[in-house]
Order: sequence, then structure tokens, then C-alpha cells
Amino acid sequence: MPSIAANLVKSVALSNEPLNSRGAITIHGDNENELPMDLLLVLDISGSMSGEGERVLLDSVVHTLDHLLRPTDRIAVITFNNSASLHSNWTDSNGTIPGFSTGGGTNFGSAINEVLTFLGSHGRDDSRAGIVLFLSDGHSSMPNEENVRTITEFGFTMHTIGVTSGANPTFLQNMADLARGFYFDAPGFNDVKKAFGSIFNYGKTVVYSAPDLDVEISDGVVLSELIQTPQGVNIHEGDLKPGHHTLSLTHMVKDSRGELAFKISADNVTDGDNLLATFQCLGAKAELRVRGTLDETELLEAPQNIDVTLITKTGDVTTLLKKGDEHTATKIITQIKTLENSHPGASSVTKTLTEVKDAKSDGERLETLGRLTTTKDGKTKIRED
Repeated sequence: MPSIAANLVKSVALSNEPLNSRGAITIHGDNENELPMDLLLVLDISGSMSGEGERVLLDSVVHTLDHLLRPTDRIAVITFNNSASLHSNWTDSNGTIPGFSTGGGTNFGSAINEVLTFLGSHGRDDSRAGIVLFLSDGHSSMPNEENVRTITEFGFTMHTIGVTSGANPTFLQNMADLARGFYFDAPGFNDVKKAFGSIFNYGKTVVYSAPDLDVEISDGVVLSELIQTPQGVNIHEGDLKPGHHTLSLTHMVKDSRGELAFKISADNVTDGDNLLATFQCLGAKAELRVRGTLDETELLEAPQNIDVTLITKTGDVTTLLKKGDEHTATKIITQIKTLENSHPGASSVTKTLTEVKDAKSDGERLETLGRLTTTKDGKTKIRED
């Protein structure tokens, strides 16, 4: 069974006072059997994709069939412009995909609706890793956010790829976050192959398909700013208030761990043991507790959980970098560097986050974030092609 842990930066708080703190959840999988992959390509065939974009899409489909699918994998294709339709149902690497031509407007909402219709007709299968690849130049309006989030309910995550040199990453990045995936910047076909290398490497090591995290929050407690690190995926908009909640996470891959940073507040901490929240994922359970004390000296001398500190600061940096706030992100990276003597993974976090910060363009920065992963021992690395 997988294991899950939930901790605050400090496990002690002042009694008879409100609590405002940071915390983190870590999930370690124990299943080393990679899942077969269900790949759904969603292709923008609107008029703005004519020429360069159309060639990239055609080459991408051929490359996937010829080089990237294993015998157990399946592929289906949805195409869209003003409207969307199922272009090709599930087939394997020996199948064929009909050709297509570009023209018309661009309707992301129609594309997402067709994705949900298709996935709904097949149901959820946790024995397979479901991945949607959404290829577009990004020139459309933002679809209904709740519809995009619903993709994960079928065990699928969605990565978005900004193709052509004029691609706009704004909505594509937002859609990827909502569907627990990552954005990749790919102006030309060679860039698409590079992105596919990372995505398919990721897809071929999935051991848990978009698992759910069940959260039970105690009275008087609120969780907020839930960020899955190291990619900085926003797991929930707004506050999680007392009661039961179910959150979808990104796929879990072999030899890595899942991390979730959050802020927490409580109306009052009583003297002694306080249960703040309970988390369950993949059959494993963890309780988030804090011990109340009236001794301020004990509170000041209580040790700081360095792992939680590293996870929360990583979430802060990636969120800031997605917003383009390099100045504040640099300050926090400097703070992370001070942890290198006390945490074995801090130096790798400093290195990778600096690479993200120093990217030459917004698209490259977002793509590098999408390639980040955390090993089981807490070290951050950039996923290889």
C-alpha cells in the first residue's frame, strides 16, 4: 500500500490562540508496475493552424504511431475548429488515422465538451494511464473551467502543447493546470518531438492514474492555496472549509513522490492534541495534528520540519514564476539555498528552480516547470526525454 504523511512546519502551536501556518502532504507509491497508456490527441485544425501548424499536427500523429506507442497502448483523435468531433476511435500502433485539413474558427469549449463526451462513453479505468494531449496555437477564449477539471474524474490528465511560432500559452497553461497536466512550448515539429519525448517518458512510467485525495477538515479549520509541487499545479481554487472534499491529483510516476503544499488556519488551538484534518489517498491515511502549549519558550524551541519548509517554498517559487514575478521568486530561491546543509534535496531544488527562472521565454519557463519531478528522497530533477 502507498504511504501518506501530513505535517506542519512546526508540530507545536500556542494554546488558546488562532493558528496560521504552512503544511505539506507527501505521498509515496509502492506499485512499480507501469500502466498501459490511453492517449487522446486533441488537434486544433482551425484556420490559424494552416500551413506550419497543419504540418506539425500531421507529423505529430505519424510520429506517435510509428515511434511512441507500446503494444499495450491505445490512441484516439479528436479534431476541432468552430466545432469538435471524434476523428478516430481507439486504435493501436498498427492502426491508421485519417488525414485532415484546416479551416474555420477556434472553439476550445467545443473541444473540451467533445473530450468529456468521449471519455464519458468509455468510463474510468484505473488500470490504464489516461493522457490527453491538446495541441493548439492557443488563439481562443478560455473554456468553462469546471469542464476542464472534470477530465481528471475519468482518470485522465491533460497536457497542452503550444504549436507554431505565434502560440499564446496563457489559456493553454491554465487548462493544463486545471486538468493536472503541464504546458509544453513547441513552435516547430522538432520541438514537438522534444515535448513528446518528455510526455511519453512520463506516460510510460505512470503507476497511479490521477488519484483522488480525500480530505476531511475539522471544525474551525480552513485550508487554502493547495499547490502540487514541484510543478506548481494549483489543485484547488479558494478555501477548503470544514467538511469532506475530494481533490484530483496529477498522475503518480515510478520512483517519484507526490507533494502538496498548503496554508492552514484554525480559529483556536486547545491545550494538548488537536486534529486539524485527515487525508486519504490510494488506501493510505494520514492525520494532520498540532499540539497546543501555553509555554511560549517551548514553541520557539520546537524544531522546524525542513521537508515541509522546502515543499512550501518550492510551491511559492513555482507559483510566482508562472505569474512572471522573477524578483520575489529569486528571493525565495535564495532562502531555499540556506537549507542545503540540512536537507539533501535542497541543492537540487535550488538548481532546477534557477533553470526555470533563467528561461529565455515564458513558453520555455512553463515547459521547464512541466518537466520537473521529485524523486522518492525529495530531490527535484528535470525529467529527461
